[in-house]
Amino acid sequence: MNSHIIPTVFAYSKNSFIDRFEKLIKISKDIQIDIMDGKFVKEASIDIKDIPDLKKYNNNFEAHLMMENPKNYIERLKKKGFKKIIFHYEALKHNNEIEKTIEKIREAKMKVFIALNPETSISRILFFLHKIDGVLFLGVHPGKEHQSFIPETYEKIKKLREFNNKIEIQVDGGVNIEVAKKLKEIGVDKVNSGSFVADAKNPSDIIKRLNVIFEK
Repeated sequence: MNSHIIPTVFAYSKNSFIDRFEKLIKISKDIQIDIMDGKFVKEASIDIKDIPDLKKYNNNFEAHLMMENPKNYIERLKKKGFKKIIFHYEALKHNNEIEKTIEKIREAKMKVFIALNPETSISRILFFLHKIDGVLFLGVHPGKEHQSFIPETYEKIKKLREFNNKIEIQVDGGVNIEVAKKLKEIGVDKVNSGSFVADAKNPSDIIKRLNVIFEK
């Protein structure tokens, strides 16, 4: 079974990071690590230097950058062993900054996704679709777990899928079993799951249940 579920290491402290990291690398090939600077979002995660050497693990790691000036961190993330970078459209003020960030990620030979906050229209990123590997829709406001999925996100996803039926679409935030079913129906390829997986009594079982939905 191909994995359509990417569990998320979301943590504000080093201890909580280690706890979730060690739990998830045992049960999922694909892992997302959330990195927050305390500026783009209110809260801050651990620093990049405190992330372990990911090349030691037999997993695929992606970085979700909830940070200002994401271009400044690409080389450090590459050295850590990340294979995919997700940066926010809202973190950059001008299109040329977005293009330079995409180019720098490409030069580092990593996959590149643009993330969209719930209030951002897809019209903002249509110009960049041919330059990127995919789009990450935030189903909640970034920087905080245990939020409910914002229903308006479904319509945004439908519009993008109608505009481009090949671009990879990923969703992060507020995903549970029922939300996952709807996301599959409208053409979403993969979902991230934070607390829904990590806080479950049996996280591996939740990943399997979510994967089954996308394999149908």
